[in-house]
Amino acid sequence: MTTAWMVRAGREGEREADALEQSLVIAGWPEVGDLSQVATRRELHAVVRAAYPNRSRTVVANWTGQLWRLIQVMEVDDYVVLPLKTVPDHVAIGRIAGGYRYRRDAAGDRRHVRPVIWIQRALPRSAIGQDLLYSLGSLLTICQLRRNGAARRIAALAETGVDPGPTSEEMSSNEWVTPDDFIARAVAAEDGLELTIRELLRQWDAGRRTSSAVAVIQRDLSENGLTTVPPFTEGWIGSSIRVFKSGAEADDSTDETAAEKLIDDEDSAQTDSDEPADDELVPDKPFTLRFGNLLRTDTAVVSVRPTDSIVLARTLMLRYNYSQLAVIDDDGTFQGAISWESIAKAQMAHQAVPTADQAKQTVPDAAYDELVLPRIDEISSRGFIFIRSRDGKTIAGIVTAADLTNRFGEIARPFTMIEECERRLRRRVKRIAADIIEAATNKRHKDAGSLTLGAYVHVFKDEKHFLLLDWPLDHAQFVQQVKDVADIRNKMMHFSPDPIPNEWGAIDGLLAMLHAVDPLP
Repeated sequence: MTTAWMVRAGREGEREADALEQSLVIAGWPEVGDLSQVATRRELHAVVRAAYPNRSRTVVANWTGQLWRLIQVMEVDDYVVLPLKTVPDHVAIGRIAGGYRYRRDAAGDRRHVRPVIWIQRALPRSAIGQDLLYSLGSLLTICQLRRNGAARRIAALAETGVDPGPTSEEMSSNEWVTPDDFIARAVAAEDGLELTIRELLRQWDAGRRTSSAVAVIQRDLSENGLTTVPPFTEGWIGSSIRVFKSGAEADDSTDETAAEKLIDDEDSAQTDSDEPADDELVPDKPFTLRFGNLLRTDTAVVSVRPTDSIVLARTLMLRYNYSQLAVIDDDGTFQGAISWESIAKAQMAHQAVPTADQAKQTVPDAAYDELVLPRIDEISSRGFIFIRSRDGKTIAGIVTAADLTNRFGEIARPFTMIEECERRLRRRVKRIAADIIEAATNKRHKDAGSLTLGAYVHVFKDEKHFLLLDWPLDHAQFVQQVKDVADIRNKMMHFSPDPIPNEWGAIDGLLAMLHAVDPLP
């Protein structure tokens, strides 16, 4: 299947004349040598790292991915778009005509090339739909154009100069929108954009970090040369992150930028393993419940020093209604914890216990990114666990058994409520004849026993079928409520550790209707 690509010709269009006159697409990266013998992405990563030893791991991974597309992924006859700087508001469109070549005698930033046949040498940008123009705004030198039927439309533009636009199927193929305006602002922001994880999700019309939403957001950020620090997949949904540029073309500088240093510091805090060859070689961590997801970053850790008095410790625990406090020395080192129980035991052993140091006890702690489930029994028996910060050097917070109970209650409650809705609906719908159900669901369901929430909507759409339930409820309102809950159920099929959004109160509304008309347990 033919693919469409964008390949830039330098920050200021310095390679455009050579590209058009010599029928080439030309990549930069002057410090990288001949890649003709590179067989794997991991080999390529090693070459890029050696060429740019002082650039951040994230940027090196991004550059590796771009060069891999040039030397291995692009295929002959694929379409390529070259945004023009020397002819403002125009692009060139061509087709790849040969494999990767390294021009040893060319200027340093013009050695990595692919032959191309240019079809449109200066097509006005006004001929291209705005959604495709947003894709051409990516910071990357080399990226695939894939949204909204891009390859088909680029082919049409090459042949006719007219963008036919996306079909309805191409527009509706993604569950989540792509916020082009937001991405454009992030690309233009020199110091990045700061916002909360919740606000970032809303840009994609997502309320929670489900696996499908995360995949689309990561794809859209990566394809536009952007990343977040800290990663938006980690931590409390209300915590702040910053969207940074991470994949622009290499320039003459071989040193990492200030933004790259922040990204690198975050990477170092996340893992001690060897750096990845690139984002596609190293899979994302399974999206499961981690201790960092349970911490509210706007809640400071209350602690005492080892030399502080027991009176102060007791007063703080009473003030905040805590059962324990962290004991942290003047250097920020975690020494353990003090609790009502440890104070009582210390007083039984020593009678006089003037300072926190004499009453402190060794307590469990967990890494910020550690999985919660394997340590539930330990938290249940001890009552709490302290969570270290991302860098492992300080204490970021505490998770108690009560916190776990509340969180798992939040996660489980909507599932149990929806199950009750389905049970009550099924019990009543059994009075509707099987042939009616089969016809209403286009033969996908033969009776009430197999109906899903979405299928109920089809059965009740015809008011005469709804009236068979003999429920004194408004037909339109009831069907809409079932549809809303069915939509929620579909979203809940993807696990997320984030709280249930308030707008999911539709479940409460449907259950209230069913309790009123069917009060039996």
